Amino acid sequence: MKFVRNSLIAGSISILLLACSDDDPKNTSDASLTWRTCTEAPELQCATLRVPMDYSNNDDSESISIGLTRLSATDPNSNEALLLNPGGPGSSGNMLLELFSELQSVPESIRAKYDLIGFDPRGVGDSTPVNCNDLGFESIDEYLVDQSAIDEYLQEVDDLYQRCAEVHGDYLLYLGSANVVRDMESIRQALNVEKMNFIGYSYGTRLAALYLTMYPEHSGRIVLDASLSPDSDVQMLASGQMMAMQRNVEALLGDCTRLDPLCDPMQLLTQLTSRVDQLYAEGNEQELELLGELLILGVEDPDFGSLLLGPLLAYLENYDAQALQDFLQLLEQQDGTDDLDEHNVAAQIAIACADDDTRPDAAALGDRLTQFNQQSDLFAEVFISVAGLCSVWPPALEPLELISTRTAPTALVIGGTSDASTPIE
Repeated sequence: MKFVRNSLIAGSISILLLACSDDDPKNTSDASLTWRTCTEAPELQCATLRVPMDYSNNDDSESISIGLTRLSATDPNSNEALLLNPGGPGSSGNMLLELFSELQSVPESIRAKYDLIGFDPRGVGDSTPVNCNDLGFESIDEYLVDQSAIDEYLQEVDDLYQRCAEVHGDYLLYLGSANVVRDMESIRQALNVEKMNFIGYSYGTRLAALYLTMYPEHSGRIVLDASLSPDSDVQMLASGQMMAMQRNVEALLGDCTRLDPLCDPMQLLTQLTSRVDQLYAEGNEQELELLGELLILGVEDPDFGSLLLGPLLAYLENYDAQALQDFLQLLEQQDGTDDLDEHNVAAQIAIACADDDTRPDAAALGDRLTQFNQQSDLFAEVFISVAGLCSVWPPALEPLELISTRTAPTALVIGGTSDASTPIE
């Protein structure tokens, strides 16, 4: 059930704000870039950069490709570049740049000053992609109600990893954020610019923070929008996101008096939670996914939540899913943009587990499920699957320490306590 995995990335870019080490991968990439017109987006230029799979073993490492796109600055005298990453992990920076170009949403002051550069992180899209979704990664049951379900889930994830590793081998272990940041430094060198300017959204803020830490001397204007915690612990991140979503759904239902002065928000929350449990018990996966998708959208975007409230209250009156279906169809008709989160689930897991060295066993996850249920009876069964993503993954080769630095230049960090995806606690 895709109850949590997918999330929308906010539309409008915040780059107006830009207008106002031993890890140096020198000589490890093919520094020459040959730009050509992109086939599917002729307003952009495309290029490919070769980099080592394993930067610690440059001489013997096989190389991988990093796919790049460029929207050239309108000022021909410009010599600065602005790199973009939309988050995920596992989302495409090339798709983000294509979207910005189509919508013409970048202010002219930025268009004149910077070459806008998109890139797909290693393992994603045009960058030597990991492709194991057809092995069953997208069909894993993510709603774990008890210890038996947890045990079955871990066995399923382990089986899928083994099959994926048969295709991609050790490459799955080299997709972590530190290597992506080294790729970013290789991109800077290939672009022949002194400073890297960068905007990272959500997970992209981890890349921004790491770049500031690893390459402070080459860090230019850096924006961290929807900043992720500096701690890479997947269990901690799952808990924080779950509690933020719980707060947001309570706030959403608390606004019911706007439509019905006599409504009881806590009763509605109890009713909603009971309905989710009932749908799962009945095996009504279609309605469960529909309700889950809309709830996730509603708690991630307050403006969307205010529109969802009416159809949601109508649904809770008689459990007629047609009200939700009609609302979703209306939304899809009005949404003319592509979803940037065309997630490669295997790559997502590989990235997260390359950064985090914790590997909770089934018993620990059972205890964690009890804790999660005390924090959110509505979302606990979903987020325990997130907390257990790395349980059966091989040990991390380069797990991240708590990200911190005193040598980096000033950067802009944007976040909010009500952000359900990357809450600031």
